[in-house]
Formats: sequence, structure tokens, C-alpha cells
Amino acid sequence: MFIDCRITYDLRSDDRSLDRWTVFDTKTGRPAWVKGLRQVGLAFAEADALVDALNAMERAAPGSSVTWSDRLSRPLLAPV
Repeated sequence: MFIDCRITYDLRSDDRSLDRWTVFDTKTGRPAWVKGLRQVGLAFAEADALVDALNAMERAAPGSSVTWSDRLSRPLLAPV
């Protein structure tokens, strides 16, 4: 059986105290968006569970972890 080891989402600490975490898109380095909200400032257990869920969705159906509303929540152009 082949296991896809690609990771689309991961987590990183928001600060040195390791109290708050950001779930981010490994392709862009930007925080993940879920239902129009950036996934920042999360407790470790919450962030870790979200990373697992988003990556499972991506393995099952690539692109499924991002909804249209999440795509539209992001700026279309980078600020100049």
C-alpha cells in the first residue's frame, strides 16, 4: 500500500513561549483559512488536530480543504 506523505498544512509557534500556534499552508507559508478566518493564535492541541484534519481532507480529495469563501477571503493581489 502506498501512503502519500505530502503535507499541505503544518503548524508553527506564534511566539517563543509556545503557547499559541498558527496552522499554515506549506506551499505559500501563509496561515490557513477556515470559514473565512485565519487559523492563528490557537492552543497546541487545537492546532495539531486541525492540521491532521486538513491534511486528511487533502489526501482524500486534493483542494477539498479550501472552500470558495476561503479563497475569496484572501486578497487577490499582494499590496504594493
